[in-house]
Parts: sequence; structure tokens; C-alpha cells
Amino acid sequence: MTAAAVTRRVASVAVLLAATTLLTTGCGSDGDGDGGGGGGKPTGEGRSTSAARNAATRPPDGQATSGTFNSSDIGWIQLMIAMDDQAALLLGLVPDHSSDAGVEKWAKPVAAGYRGELVQLRELLSRAGVPDTNPHQGHDMPGMVTEDELRTIEGTKDDAFDALFLAAMREHLDQAAKIAHSERSAGTDPATKKLAASVEKTSLTWRARLPEATSGRP
Repeated sequence: MTAAAVTRRVASVAVLLAATTLLTTGCGSDGDGDGGGGGGKPTGEGRSTSAARNAATRPPDGQATSGTFNSSDIGWIQLMIAMDDQAALLLGLVPDHSSDAGVEKWAKPVAAGYRGELVQLRELLSRAGVPDTNPHQGHDMPGMVTEDELRTIEGTKDDAFDALFLAAMREHLDQAAKIAHSERSAGTDPATKKLAASVEKTSLTWRARLPEATSGRP
């Protein structure tokens, strides 16, 4: 995977979100992953419209709503846990792989923020009575750092690492803000919607402060 390949995937996000609401960011029933980390992310409208058809109104597989939670609440919580778990692993690579003090300074509080966010998400999942499993395991979607991508980025150092890391985090933060905004409209559980508002705000703040890659600069 190259920085350009990561960046191209961002283009599909706008189409995806324009076509549907929160759960379109989930995985279609055709299964993008193959259990072995999956291939590269498909790009373009074909993948986005397929997701819109398959996931727009479907609750998470095998899950029922509980109390004040609806399917959008559960779907958002599960998706954010899956996305944040992978982003946290990516952030953990920074100290040993980055050569940019600005990247390291940015990543440290963001990593701490994700740890706290994951605690809150899992508390909500427990209150909803939903098992802490990952229905997105091996799936490939906008904003998700896949296992293949994580291995590729882990195999780089210095400027090459920083470029790929920043591109992946940029996509993750953009997508996290968008699906959090959708959850605020589509969800029903007050605590979940409150956390979604916080996620949207912090994602936009971290995105605005994201350093620029130094690769290729004099």
C-alpha cells in the first residue's frame, strides 16, 4: 500500500455517506474480508452503492436492541470499537517508527484519547447487553486500518512511515467524525448520542491538528 492508495480510498467516503446513513459504513453481506486480512480496499462508486443496498437499514448481524438502544446505536458502537482498536494499534507504532517529532507529539495524546474512548464504548455495549465481539473482523471499509495495512505500515520507518501513518489517520478521523454525526441523528440512546457528539468533536479537533508529512520536503 502506498500513501496515494490510502488517499484514493477517501474519495469513496463522500459517495458512501451521501447514499445512506450510519450503517452504510458497515460491511455488506457479501463479505469484504476472507479471514486472512482481506485484499486491498475496492475504490469507486460500485463498492459504495453495494454497501448502501446491503447495510442501510439492517441491524447488526445476530444482535437485538435493548432498552433505549436502537440498531443504529449498536451498529455505531460496534463499528467504532473495531475502528478504534485498529487505530490504537497504529498509534502504538509511532514511537519506534516515526522520525518526526511533530508526529510523535500529536500521536501521544490521541492514543490516550482512544484508550479512554474505547472504555466508554465498551461500557455502552455492556449496558446494551451485547457481547463484545467484532462483527467487522477481517472486513475492509473506509476509516478502518486493516491487518494488511497495519503490517505494511509496520514494515516502514521514518518518512515512509510518517506518510502512510498520517494518511491512514486522516481517513480514520474523517470517517469517525462523519459516522458520529450520523449516529447523533439516527440513534436513540442518550448516552450513546452524547458520546457520539464527543467523538465527532475530538475527531475534528485531532484532524485539524494533524501534522503534514515531511517526506519530499527540503
